[in-house]
Amino acid sequence: MSDTFEQRTIREHLLGMVANHLNGGAINCGVTHQVGCELVSLLAAYREEERRLFPQVYLIGPEEADILRAIAPGSMPLSIGESQEADGARQAAVAVLKNCAALAIDGWCVYVRRRAGGFDFGLFRPSAESYSAGAEEALTASGLPVVLLRHSAENTVEIINGNGGRLEISLTTAMPSNRAMSGQISEFAAAACSDVAKAARKQAEGYLARVLTDCLRGGHGSLLAVVPHKKKLDRKKLSDGVVLTEPIPLVQTMLAAVSATAVAEASLLRSQESLLRGMMASDGVTVLGTDGSIRAFRIFVQKTDKSPGALQSSPGGARSRAFAVLRSYVGSALRAALLRSQDGRMEVAVQS
Repeated sequence: MSDTFEQRTIREHLLGMVANHLNGGAINCGVTHQVGCELVSLLAAYREEERRLFPQVYLIGPEEADILRAIAPGSMPLSIGESQEADGARQAAVAVLKNCAALAIDGWCVYVRRRAGGFDFGLFRPSAESYSAGAEEALTASGLPVVLLRHSAENTVEIINGNGGRLEISLTTAMPSNRAMSGQISEFAAAACSDVAKAARKQAEGYLARVLTDCLRGGHGSLLAVVPHKKKLDRKKLSDGVVLTEPIPLVQTMLAAVSATAVAEASLLRSQESLLRGMMASDGVTVLGTDGSIRAFRIFVQKTDKSPGALQSSPGGARSRAFAVLRSYVGSALRAALLRSQDGRMEVAVQS
């Protein structure tokens, strides 16, 4: 009897998902769909010299208008190279990331633009500061033939199109989330800014959502909680860890940077954002106040009599079990809690 051999890949299914989403964002070019598919497979776990990289890539379909100028006014693109259609979609995606991914830091993004006979690619910097509305905000309401692709969790890539549609593709066997990552982060950010002055609250929510999204990308998972900013932490429920004697006024620093002309304010804001990123990369829970301040980090939860069975009844690892306890505290000690697991699963609980 002759030997039989069969090989199956996810390429056909992946290409179908990417093409459907890009079509929904006014990109109807089959070659651009193929490059998008290849970018998803590469961005899911992109490394160079064993170093993980997390570039944000804007893929632009065929269009005579200057798309970059539309989504990032004032930005001066830096042209890096081009790829011919005859080279193939895989080679185009590899060339883009090989030449641009390591440079896409500190606000720089990658662009890949469909041109006659192939693609050109390079870098652009949408906004100078984190508190400024960036290219993503302009993209989602533009209706233009452009999508943003970015790593959002382990082996997971998020695609956002010009009509505001969001698709997360997980190249794992993890159960899919029922809600978009961005929507859940926005809900959590709203709870963390609920006591910010009303006139500045919307701006604060948008800023904090952007910062949290950036901090959560590429991490090994995180736990976050929000407490009323005028109350002390309940150390019977939130134990150990580091409670800051003076909370870091992250959102208030952002508002001061917006209104100030001094470079010092923006520099202080960047330093506080760096601290938050480091705290969220640590074990335990990072705690924010409802005024957008950073209150504590490396906090560990304690199961009490009022949270019976929470730790035992929750499936998954230690982080998932800890989130089950945090969820039980929402409405009493906490205003909100957020879990981002390493495999990309996200859960948010907010006081109703």
